[in-house]
Amino acid sequence: MSTADEPIAHYNKRFEHINYEDKHLTGRYFDNCVFYKSTIKGCLFEDCTFNKCTFEETDLSLIKLKETYVSDCSLVNCKAIGILWYDTQNPFSLQAKGSVISYSSFFGKNLKKVKLLNCIAHEVDFTACNMSSANLSGTDFMGSTFSDTDLRLANFTGAQNYQIDPSGNKIRGGIFQLPAAISFLDNLGITIAD
Repeated sequence: MSTADEPIAHYNKRFEHINYEDKHLTGRYFDNCVFYKSTIKGCLFEDCTFNKCTFEETDLSLIKLKETYVSDCSLVNCKAIGILWYDTQNPFSLQAKGSVISYSSFFGKNLKKVKLLNCIAHEVDFTACNMSSANLSGTDFMGSTFSDTDLRLANFTGAQNYQIDPSGNKIRGGIFQLPAAISFLDNLGITIAD
C-alpha cells in the first residue's frame, strides 16, 4: 500500500532496484522517470500518470492500470507479461525493444507508429488496433491475434510467426518478408507444392 510520506509527483527521477511487487499505488505522477532493474510485478496503479518514462530491465508482468495514463513510454529489455494495456486512458503511447510482452492485450488501442522491435509477443491481442506505420521488425508474434487491425505501411521486416488474414485486416503498403509472409495464403485454403 502507498504510504503518506511518499511523494505524489516524481520528475526526472531514476528508480533503481526498487520492489513495488503487488503494491497499490494511487494518484502518482511520474514524468521523465527511469525504472532500472526493478520489480513492479502485480502492482496496481490507480489514477496514475506515466509520461515519457523508461523501464529498463524491469519486470512489469501482471501490472494493473486503472484510470491510468501511459504516454510516450519505453520498455527496454523488460518482462511485461499479461498486461491489459487496453485498460489505460487515452491517449496511449508505448514503445518496446528487446522485451517480452506476451499474453497481453492492446484491444482497440491507437498504436499508430508504434515500435515493437525484437520483442517476444506471443498470444498478444491486437484486435481492432490502429498499427499503421508501425515498426514491428524482428518481433515474434506466435499465436498473436490480428483482426480488424490497421497494418497499413507497417514494417514486419524480420518478424516471424504471425498469422494475418489479408481479408480481415488492412495491410496495404505493409512490408513483409518470406517465408513468414506465406501465412497470408493460409486463409485461402490452398496447398503450395515444392
